[in-house]
Amino acid sequence: MASSGSFSNSIVSGHYKLKVDWSQAQNVFANTSTITCKLYLINDWSLGIGSRTNSCTIGGTAKSFTSSSISGTGTHTLGTVSQSVSHNSDGTKSITISAVFKIQATISGTYYEQITASATVTLNTIPRASSVSAKSVNLGTASTITVTRASSSFTHTLSYAFGSAKGTIAAKTTSTSVSWTPPLTLADQIPKSTTGTCTITCTTYNGSTSIGSKTCTMTLTVPASVKPTIGSLTAERIDGTVPSTWGIYVQSKSKAKLTINGAAGSYGSTIASYSISGGGFAGAASSLTTGFLNSYGDITFTATVTDSRGRVSAAAKVTITVERYFVPYFETYTSQRCDSSGNLQDDGTYILGNALYNRAPCGNNNRVTRTIYYKRPADTEWINAGVIFSSGDPIVFGRGQISTEYSYDIRYTITDQFNTVSVQDIVSTAAVVMDFKCGGKGLAIGKVSETDNCFEVSEDWDVKVYGKLLRDYISSIAGSVYPVGSIYMSVTNTNPSAYFGGTWVAWGSGRVPVGVNASDTNFSTVEKTGGASTVTLTTAQMPSHSHAKGTLAADSGGAHKHNLNLTKSGWGVDNASNKVIVDSTTYTALTNKATASAGAHEHTISGSTAAAGSGNAHSNLQPYITCYMWKRTE
Repeated sequence: MASSGSFSNSIVSGHYKLKVDWSQAQNVFANTSTITCKLYLINDWSLGIGSRTNSCTIGGTAKSFTSSSISGTGTHTLGTVSQSVSHNSDGTKSITISAVFKIQATISGTYYEQITASATVTLNTIPRASSVSAKSVNLGTASTITVTRASSSFTHTLSYAFGSAKGTIAAKTTSTSVSWTPPLTLADQIPKSTTGTCTITCTTYNGSTSIGSKTCTMTLTVPASVKPTIGSLTAERIDGTVPSTWGIYVQSKSKAKLTINGAAGSYGSTIASYSISGGGFAGAASSLTTGFLNSYGDITFTATVTDSRGRVSAAAKVTITVERYFVPYFETYTSQRCDSSGNLQDDGTYILGNALYNRAPCGNNNRVTRTIYYKRPADTEWINAGVIFSSGDPIVFGRGQISTEYSYDIRYTITDQFNTVSVQDIVSTAAVVMDFKCGGKGLAIGKVSETDNCFEVSEDWDVKVYGKLLRDYISSIAGSVYPVGSIYMSVTNTNPSAYFGGTWVAWGSGRVPVGVNASDTNFSTVEKTGGASTVTLTTAQMPSHSHAKGTLAADSGGAHKHNLNLTKSGWGVDNASNKVIVDSTTYTALTNKATASAGAHEHTISGSTAAAGSGNAHSNLQPYITCYMWKRTE
């Protein structure tokens, strides 16, 4: 590139030379240059001619000029011409300059009409639109936009486009380094993504006139701090059989409904999924209703939401307190004959009872009803003793109507809000050494005989069998029936040591026994535990299924057409000049004719299938019935 230069050509072995000196004057505003050419004849052999009409073509435009008469030798100015040429939009330009001098002279016997000279020159580029660059940043963080300008007199307007959002960063600034902080609100434009492409446009001005624009792109990232939020996670009691006036959660009797409140996306995002878990329960909806709460104490539930960008909210938590509950049970109980003052007597007509029981207080709400009944063994109706006993406190009952001639069944009953539990004891007849049943055939030791054809022994007497007390003998037999490691099941919450001796511990709470199976790792060792009361299926565990089409739809694949492959004879003309098909044996009917292919085309599927399922946990319990289970350890 150059702003000036020279070129030439000659005849007669260089004795007559046409020289062109050219120069460029730029008009930045108009994106044009004025090219000025000065033309000379340089000769060292003498020449004498008059004026001539000549031409100079600049960038395709011919300009005429008249040269003066020439005589002698030397350098002779022929003329000066100028022409404006337009540059390309980027400011570049190459042109051809050609000159013709009409010498029209006979030299050394040879006639010469003209001397010509031409050259292609590349002009200096006229400064045009400045270039721009920017670095990628997080939204809300300052970025520097750099302008590389072609002329110090230029100003620049910087603007941005991000999705449908547009704005001006700087107007007609002279600075080549502009600081810009993309506002966080631009995240609204990318609700389903964490990054997006922003286009920066730099429009260059020369004065008030725009001379062009250039762009660059930068990646804007939604900062990690932009994530969905949860207003709160609340818990609501589902009381079931628990009286609402208690205002508490009760183990195995209450449920809880957890609700996510005020969940919201951030800067355009929407909530895509929910998660609630705690206390052995989990759900994938905005609310979760638990099963019966099987544990007691403080239970904390945690909730999060995930938005359309895949961002997870901070966890919201709520803690509930569950009061312990267990079925009431008797620890010990005794029943003995006494007098009206509670003094023990073998022939007393009152009964001194003492029962020690335990119950779940449930925040002192779980009151119990206590009742004592008695009857003769042969009777079917129980008599209400009309007294209320307290745990561990002796109480006298019977109204003096407890006959010395009969044994009595005694039943202690406690009823709480949810369950009734009873235990039964026996009070023997009056104590004697030996008694024969009056008018019958019965015999008793230590008590009055009550039953014909029966040998009775008072419960207060010991009996030896094979040198052992009867209870020890029974215990030894029970030891063989229930050796260490045996499991005993009952619907009464009484430790089996009261029946069989030995040491027994509660076993298998909340679990169903299953036989050992060495070939199945789930059940390969004794007392191995596993399983869960609720299960949330994974995708792989769901049965194969289909969905309704939902909002799925195919768009247009573009217009197209087909040619009909019809074989027929040529057209003819009837008497009225109407075109008709010529009836000939070459005519082929249209039946089942295939159309020609019109080329492949495609459709875009949009939308989604209809949703199915909620992702909540489901009950995994088999049909069951509960009982007490004990394991003998000694």
